[in-house]
Amino acid sequence: MVFKFNPITNRLDITGAGGGGGGGISTLTGNTGGPISPDGSGNVNIIGGGSVTVSGSGSTLTISVPSSFFSWSVITANQVAVTFMGYFVNGGSRVDLTLPATSSVGDTFIVVDKGGNLWRILQASGQYIKYKNSTTTIGASGSLTSQVIGDSITLVCAVANTEWWVIDSIGTMVVV
Repeated sequence: MVFKFNPITNRLDITGAGGGGGGGISTLTGNTGGPISPDGSGNVNIIGGGSVTVSGSGSTLTISVPSSFFSWSVITANQVAVTFMGYFVNGGSRVDLTLPATSSVGDTFIVVDKGGNLWRILQASGQYIKYKNSTTTIGASGSLTSQVIGDSITLVCAVANTEWWVIDSIGTMVVV
């Protein structure tokens, strides 16, 4: 049998026949890598990654993909940003978010000024942010700061651990 993941139903669908010459599956092949074969007991392990979970019961294998890869929270205190998070900043004073120390290309997070007390994105050694036609100062002395309530940005990592780009924004940020 040949399987293909259906993102609408969040299931593996049988897309054709094949394998085994009998009643069993002899190999499974994904869209990357090579085919895998059952172990000596006829078992094949299918393991989810990130937010994807896989569960089996009887003859049914269910792969669950969350409807949103972003989790959202309201924050009032300084913290290190976590990728695939959205932050509504609502502190009594400015809230500082520090870029993640470890990041991969495509890692993303969003920041929205909900309370009007501003937010600032801080950086560590070697890190910088590209915003429109500007670049923050490389390292811990560089930053990006909101100016008014409603200012928001979406940042995505372009070079692992170091280079972040603002790919969407509302408002005009202060670049240091």
